[in-house]
Amino acid sequence: MNKETILSRLDIRAFYNGLIPTGLKENGETQATGLCPFHDDHNPSLSVNLTNGLYNCFACDAKGDIFIFYEKLKNVAFKTALKDIAKMQGITDATIGQKVVATFKYKDTEGKTLYIKERIEPGKDGRSKEFRFKHREGDKWVSGRGCEPVFYSLPEVNKARYAVIVEGEAKADLLMSWGLVATCLDSGAKSPWRDEYLKAFTGKDKIIILPDNDPPGKSYALKIANTLYGKVGSIRIVELPGLKESEDILDWVRIEGNDMNKLLELAKISPGWEPEKPKPLIDSLLKWNDIFNLDVHIEYLLERVLPKNSITLIFGRGGIGKTSLCMQIARAIAEGMPWGELQTIKTPVYYIDFENPLPVLKERVGKIGRSENLYIWHISNQIQPPKLDSTQWELYKQLPPGLLIFDTFRASHLSDENDSKPMSLIMGRLKELREMGFTMLLLHHTPKGNDNTFKGSTAIIDLCDHVLGLEEVRDSAELNIEFDKNNLYKVGTRIKTRYEPHSIYLTFNPELKGFEIAKDPDFEKLQDIATLLKESQKTPNQTEFRKMIRDEFDYTDHEARRLIKKGEGVYWEKQHKGEGKEHKAFCYVVMSGLYIGHTTTQQNFLLDITRDKNSQQVKENGHLLLCQTPSYHNNITSKNDMSEKFVMSENLSQQNTDSESIIEVEGESC
Repeated sequence: MNKETILSRLDIRAFYNGLIPTGLKENGETQATGLCPFHDDHNPSLSVNLTNGLYNCFACDAKGDIFIFYEKLKNVAFKTALKDIAKMQGITDATIGQKVVATFKYKDTEGKTLYIKERIEPGKDGRSKEFRFKHREGDKWVSGRGCEPVFYSLPEVNKARYAVIVEGEAKADLLMSWGLVATCLDSGAKSPWRDEYLKAFTGKDKIIILPDNDPPGKSYALKIANTLYGKVGSIRIVELPGLKESEDILDWVRIEGNDMNKLLELAKISPGWEPEKPKPLIDSLLKWNDIFNLDVHIEYLLERVLPKNSITLIFGRGGIGKTSLCMQIARAIAEGMPWGELQTIKTPVYYIDFENPLPVLKERVGKIGRSENLYIWHISNQIQPPKLDSTQWELYKQLPPGLLIFDTFRASHLSDENDSKPMSLIMGRLKELREMGFTMLLLHHTPKGNDNTFKGSTAIIDLCDHVLGLEEVRDSAELNIEFDKNNLYKVGTRIKTRYEPHSIYLTFNPELKGFEIAKDPDFEKLQDIATLLKESQKTPNQTEFRKMIRDEFDYTDHEARRLIKKGEGVYWEKQHKGEGKEHKAFCYVVMSGLYIGHTTTQQNFLLDITRDKNSQQVKENGHLLLCQTPSYHNNITSKNDMSEKFVMSENLSQQNTDSESIIEVEGESC
């Protein structure tokens, strides 16, 4: 097989769209642009001629034909490129024996041929047929339409007062041979409808639609009828009797007694088509009281950390370990196995990797372990993961619902992350996936010099459901060593959530190149303070309580305040004394039922605590979060045990290294 044979049969659009990550954007009939794969291109600088396949990059000066493009991209020799391209396009020795069995001409209203459609038999890959478009350039035919699609037999349609719309040229030709005016679009029921098509039909007396006898055909007939309704005199959808599934008028006419007169009789007795009257808008709304009967509840793919059917964003400085952490969580969820002491719900996981080189990916996977339910959609894949702001983003909808992890969010689109308009569009698309049953986890970075917030437009956070931060817990007296096993990390709710805020502490295991769950560093401090309060048999007010802590443990006043707030509602509670102005004075007492002792983990300790707390408001500098306090059973939040709480996240600009990133109302960390 030679170069000329491949070029004569090559689908140039498909070739470049399959190899350029973001695909091509067509600029007119013969030119298209895309991101150049031969340099770090963020502003499309690669130009492709869709007629001859030649490419040219205006930034790095890469240029050549499709064979040079493939050789350079894949680092292969010409013979290998020739063989690979032929295989990619389905060009084999068998396909060389194909022949054109029919040619259909598509013309403008004046009768000038715009392009042709060829029916070829046999088709590739065992198919019975296939179709190919060509148009004239100078004195030769070249691949493609060369213009936007038009209706078949357009000159006749333009002059007539009626038209019969079918799904293929052979069907239209049959009706035309009977003296009827018939037309179709060039891709059958898959043809998109364009607004400019209305011009050919507006004002006609009658439109008859003959759908194929299958769901796509009937759906397409309704689409056309809805579009033309009110713009033509009448519309009739004629369903031909006696057809089997997927048959059409070509099959119908082979049945004895069926001919033009029979078809006209059927059209005459078919009722005029009218769209269904829309229901009043109010009937589509959900009533408040109906919500009580909904069989829905909050679930967590990772207990108290990753809500199911949510858009969750996790941010942290570059290099802190977000990828390692999320890969560990991904495998645990994919296998339905606990991660540390946190339970998971087994679900398919799709790790959309826009960044990691394959050798790095292989090393990390080897450290974490095997999984049959975790899929990696890597940029090296033949079908590359689509950008969320591209027209191909709906490919994600073809996956069975599960957990989609985008590493990173910034690399998942080509838009300006500081522009709220494209960010709102992208987040809207993620919401579509959420409503289909997907859960999204977006890995995101922090701006330079500020690890306490995220990069980009506020629209990103505004349209998320849950935000997590991964940060190092620094000792102000020491400087942490990067990825040291003694470092302490925290991942927890930051800035915003629609769920219950929660944090867990982690340590980094250099051997695994991953994280392990650690104990809350304040656990022993809080227990010691609770013991002090219990043994003192006092009921101090806040000032007295702070003094007790400072005197006994030599803590600063700031540290005493922080620990009192963190332990409130878990280790101790406020009670009104009934003294002072308007009887508003209060004191601190040990929580009822509190067991103070040494437990193996804080989680086991906290399960023994009576946590009967109603709505409360905790004030701290920052953003107000509305969330729910669930009781947990099998990683599901009970609808009957919900009580609203208001908690505050820390001020993003706060630089105090020993402050909590959120006020943990439950005081828990695993």
